[in-house]
Amino acid sequence: MKKNSKKSNKQLHVTYSNIFKKGYANTYTTVYTDTVVKGFDLTNEMKEVLKESGWKGKKVIDVGCGTGLFAFTVAQKGAKVTGMDYIPRAIEEAKSKYKHSNLEYIVGNAETLKGKFDVIVSLGTLEHMDDPLSILKSFKKHLTPGGKIIITSPNWLNPRGYVLQTLHHLFDTPITLADLHYLTPLEFTIFAKKINMSMKWRTFDFDWAHGERLINDFKKRLPKILPAGKLPYNQKNVDQLISWLEDHVLLFDHTSEFSGATGIYIFK
Repeated sequence: MKKNSKKSNKQLHVTYSNIFKKGYANTYTTVYTDTVVKGFDLTNEMKEVLKESGWKGKKVIDVGCGTGLFAFTVAQKGAKVTGMDYIPRAIEEAKSKYKHSNLEYIVGNAETLKGKFDVIVSLGTLEHMDDPLSILKSFKKHLTPGGKIIITSPNWLNPRGYVLQTLHHLFDTPITLADLHYLTPLEFTIFAKKINMSMKWRTFDFDWAHGERLINDFKKRLPKILPAGKLPYNQKNVDQLISWLEDHVLLFDHTSEFSGATGIYIFK
């Protein structure tokens, strides 16, 4: 597991403060789907996590809740929910946007977690932590008996990952905005053994891993990350790679249990 040594979680505080100032949806243009729950759009991650628990009556904390949509949705389903984020501006927006009698918001981070919870959820945040294993150990301490931890994280065992990880490992190219670690089911399996918890996992977002969404992602991403990595940039060459991916990768079935662009990991 190669860590992005150029950044730390403390430095990411500035990055995310600027993102929420600009507007989260204006930065991440591909996260929203057509699914609507009572007028609000859910991401694929949120939909997958919702499948993993009966929420009614559960005490839940959403660590890294952002502007609060998932925490709000779970509160609607009858859970008593705390939404936590270490960006004050995100919590301000959450409080104004997603209100519910079962829902409270606090400014804090994974290291300041207090209390016991039936379900600890953290969507796409563990890869931003300086020490993911330490965070999981902390989460375990804050579970009620029989509780569970639900984590989502980008997965790189797919054509998208092979291209981007090659650039990252060979040329130290900054392939993502804020990830400190590039995790796969292998790392999570190791984590589960080290914290002595059972774990099940699956991946999803296959179209992002090796479909049309991959093509659109690369058309936007490659012209940015090649210069950022001080690599030669030639639009003709980028177009040739895109064409090859369209002609070859999209024609074959890469849909295995581990090849989605996003992984979900349930620890018990």
